[in-house]
Amino acid sequence: MHSVSLLIVDDHPVYRDALHQFLTRKFFSSGNEVYSANSIKEGLKIVQGKETKWIILLDLLIPDSETQLCGIKEFKKLEEVVAIAAISGLEKETLEQECIEAGCSIFIPKSSDTSYIYQSLCDLMGLNPDEAELTQLTDRQKEILAHISNGDSNKMIAYSLNISEQTVKVHLGEIFKKIKVFNRTQAVIKAKENGWV
Repeated sequence: MHSVSLLIVDDHPVYRDALHQFLTRKFFSSGNEVYSANSIKEGLKIVQGKETKWIILLDLLIPDSETQLCGIKEFKKLEEVVAIAAISGLEKETLEQECIEAGCSIFIPKSSDTSYIYQSLCDLMGLNPDEAELTQLTDRQKEILAHISNGDSNKMIAYSLNISEQTVKVHLGEIFKKIKVFNRTQAVIKAKENGWV
């Protein structure tokens, strides 16, 4: 389900925009596009206007929803929608079962941190979150990432892999761009945090 797009439907601009930016960054390398809407009406228009499959991240308390479950039912009618994740600041215990029965795949409390939301969406998309950003690296770039994680200099990496130092620098530039970091230290921290090395 890697070609699926994600739509955040939430009327709180600060929360919606922050989540949009975070998820756009996280899903960039796996090629999943992220959109946002401030109402069910706008969300339905976006879904119907693009040729793609969708996962909807839906705030249940959106103003143009007649009831908390109304939005779920509206999006569920569209064949392009493959899954709906309900998100709400209301108590999970009281709402989760109702949401699942109405057609949601998962319920995410609004108090969840962004990494939990990302993990939950990766599960829905069939993506491994730790590998989502690594999928774009070539085997050679993965080797170089392992070398810099060991503290090897460009000269040492070049000698070890039988390539020129300039080639190592070119690969490092590509690695930084693909995993969205600015230097070796950030690359090593990110690689270790995600279990890539």
